[in-house]
Amino acid sequence: MSLYYYKDMFRVENLEEAKNIILTEEAQGGDHRQRWERETTYMQSLFAEGLGDLNGKTVLDFGCGIGRLSKALVEKYDCHVLGVDISPDMRRMAQDYVGSDRFSVISYEMFCALAETGSLQTDCAIAVYVLQHVYDPAHDIGLLEKAVRDKLLVLNLKHRAVPVIDSENGAKTFYLDEQPEPRADVGLLLAEHFEQQRQLELAADKISVVDKHWCRIYGKKESK
Repeated sequence: MSLYYYKDMFRVENLEEAKNIILTEEAQGGDHRQRWERETTYMQSLFAEGLGDLNGKTVLDFGCGIGRLSKALVEKYDCHVLGVDISPDMRRMAQDYVGSDRFSVISYEMFCALAETGSLQTDCAIAVYVLQHVYDPAHDIGLLEKAVRDKLLVLNLKHRAVPVIDSENGAKTFYLDEQPEPRADVGLLLAEHFEQQRQLELAADKISVVDKHWCRIYGKKESK
């Protein structure tokens, strides 16, 4: 068996397919629709608790998908949201789904180019159920450090869940890496680039399989 990173796992044809891949069915019962309604509203309260008043600010939604949380942000705050996503299908749907002139979306490649040169600066950022999936966490977290002026909220699995394809039979799945190497350990990498300010307590009746997740607020490290 030979597994390779498969970014096309996030290619979708319609809104329902997008929702299903963004929030999968729960092991304890219930489908992605129930998670979508319950968790989206709850995330608004986590943003308020962890990031404070976002009125007048620019927020980076890293791994925005179809704009689920971007929409929640622009509906609650008078803020501007810049979405970033690897999937062209989801980016295409996001503009219509969010439906606000205070939202825009760019490709992952564009994000990398802008952040690398220092051309992208946002006040805050969110990365919800995203860093657990990325190909190179060290690279992406380094760019987030360059693009964020103030705070970063991360909600993540305690292990990696990497989208892969088996080159022998074409089977597609999420490979669970429960003991990642240091270069792929999201928690360790975030601690290298940011200052952890606090860890938010997650409600078991709001977040699916809550014991396998953490939510932390990070700030910029002081320059030495």
